[in-house]
Amino acid sequence: MTDDRTTDRYAEWGGHVLFATLLAVGVVKSSTGPHPVVPLVLAALVAGWYVVGAVASARGRRERAGLWAMTLTAGWIALVCASDDFVWLAFVLAILCWRFLPRAVAAGAAVVIAIVSVAGVWVTQGFTVGGVIGPTIGIATAVAVTEAFTRIAAMVSERDRLVDELVLTRDELAAQQREAGALAERDRLGGEIHDGVGQYLASIILLLRAGQPDAALDTAQAALIESRRFLSGIDGPAPAGGLPEALARQAALLTDAGVPAVFAEHGTPLDVSEDVERTLLRTVQEAVLNVRRHADATSAAVTLTWLPGEVHVDVVDDGVGIGSRADGSGFGLRAMRSRVSRCGGEVSVDATPGGGTTVHARIPIGQLA
Repeated sequence: MTDDRTTDRYAEWGGHVLFATLLAVGVVKSSTGPHPVVPLVLAALVAGWYVVGAVASARGRRERAGLWAMTLTAGWIALVCASDDFVWLAFVLAILCWRFLPRAVAAGAAVVIAIVSVAGVWVTQGFTVGGVIGPTIGIATAVAVTEAFTRIAAMVSERDRLVDELVLTRDELAAQQREAGALAERDRLGGEIHDGVGQYLASIILLLRAGQPDAALDTAQAALIESRRFLSGIDGPAPAGGLPEALARQAALLTDAGVPAVFAEHGTPLDVSEDVERTLLRTVQEAVLNVRRHADATSAAVTLTWLPGEVHVDVVDDGVGIGSRADGSGFGLRAMRSRVSRCGGEVSVDATPGGGTTVHARIPIGQLA
């Protein structure tokens, strides 16, 4: 794609060729006149001044382009006074003035150029309608073409700027998406390790401390199976025997760890996806682990409640609460909330110092069953 600087160069070279051609035609015609010396000398001076400006423009020095254009116009007026053969340079001069001068000054210059052109033709050929209309239309056309070119160039420049901004924004969004994806995957993996294998390991430690090596061994075997499935890229198995049985086992494990716990199920069971079952199991595992570690409770209850279009789980204990984790600052609770949120549900934690803790999760299943 040609950029606006290349387009400018093409336009400049076109202007150079046109100026040189019209000047050469004037020189040839005036050299056959009765007094050719003055027009030829003036033509040489105008040509030299034009070359000065063209070279400066090619080198990117356009700070005084307006002054150069006005001086060139003044030289052309003197040249027309010497010979009307140079009148048609007015077309190029109108372009230069409209390009390099402020609009108000350029408009005045265009009027002066038109008047000089008409006067030059009038003096040598007499007054004719064509002698007035021709130069005037020529100057107006030059101004209109230059204005159109200027606006098109500005539009192209603005388009290129917007494209550059869009490309930059796209790259920034892609980088942000990659970063967000990496963070989400890190959180997901962290949640899987914490809620899966981590829970099993914590249970093993508690069972060993409670003097139950057989139960600890069974838990270790379950942890090994889940670790292998996790390393194979699977989130983890669906609860064996169904969700109610898996939650009942969590209550039993809590009882084995020294906190008597009961499991209760209410309502009519509905079909749910493995992801919902796994999410609810992980939620209860995290809540049960908090009861073991932090609650100092004497009893607990795990409840599964089926309602039309949604399923609820609750883990309630009569301990001292879960301290600073009640505001969701602990990793386990953050992972719990994130996992349930991905299923379209929500988690609430009600912890009262000395009054126990209730962890409640709700997931709508009408769209997920």
